[in-house]
Amino acid sequence: MNIWEHCLLSQRKFGGVPDDYEKVHSFIDCSKYFYYHVKHRLLLHHLFGVELAVELMGNFIENSTGKKVLVRDIAIEHCREDLDGRAPTLLEWLEGNALLGNLFEELPTIEDEQLHYFVYRPFQRTGLKASLIITCSDLGIHLAKLFLGSKKATELTRILPLTFKVKYFLEQFQFTQRWQYTPQQKELDWLKKVASSK
Repeated sequence: MNIWEHCLLSQRKFGGVPDDYEKVHSFIDCSKYFYYHVKHRLLLHHLFGVELAVELMGNFIENSTGKKVLVRDIAIEHCREDLDGRAPTLLEWLEGNALLGNLFEELPTIEDEQLHYFVYRPFQRTGLKASLIITCSDLGIHLAKLFLGSKKATELTRILPLTFKVKYFLEQFQFTQRWQYTPQQKELDWLKKVASSK
């Protein structure tokens, strides 16, 4: 599904207008700018990605009718819509892909404490080096800019090897579960019904 379709689904579920939800859906799908393939979902379509969305945008948004809607709920629904009704953990995404961790055998030394915590946070969550694909990559530089500012993102750019690109890592990723590439059918059916009624 694209961002607009997610926004339409959020309007149906939470009220307001589709544009009320664009920032949340744009964040969860920003990984498409780094790898335009269904595999991009591994990067932010999980509970860790939901947590990042809440940290970035706050606990709730106020939609155009004045109703407060939890950012967590919007982001979780985005995951469910794209992943056959699931809101998985990052660990569930990486199960069966332990070999991805071999791509991070030589990790860069990061002396800045704030940047070090940011980069190694997915690893602390999962215990898997493969989880560093999120923050130890070109996407990670983008996320560092959003969360820590341009100076820290530039520092991370200097630290990371040029080969640490999401595209390279995701080409090695293998789907292990059907939900990883299957949108929720009832939501697709609703979108088709709406499109055909216009």
